[in-house]
Amino acid sequence: MQDTMTRILIMHPAILIGLLSLLPLQAGADDHDDPADNAGTTRYEQPQDHQRARAARLRGEIRPIAEILHQIGAQIPGEVIGIELERDKHAGQRVWLYELKILTPDGRRLEVEIDAREGEILELEDED
Repeated sequence: MQDTMTRILIMHPAILIGLLSLLPLQAGADDHDDPADNAGTTRYEQPQDHQRARAARLRGEIRPIAEILHQIGAQIPGEVIGIELERDKHAGQRVWLYELKILTPDGRRLEVEIDAREGEILELEDED
């Protein structure tokens, strides 16, 4: 499945953005312990990852991925070949992060962590 998604995501950015608008975001598994995400539910009624991501978007905790892709595309040239949304700690606080994998024009693979609310690049790592 991962290989299939990778092949699907290696496309022209406009196609990628179109596909992303049709699919729910995948939230990281490590955000299940945040009471704010699960308030008023029992463990048998826990929301699915896409529901948690949608709720975070509606609460203004994350920006739409299309905005993030537009902003980052202007800063880092290349094709986005992977996207994850996860809840993690940064600077001692729990925040939503977009993790983008970008294939640069010269063939390098970058992993970019972005604050999902502010759109600020928090970490840029060259995977090659």
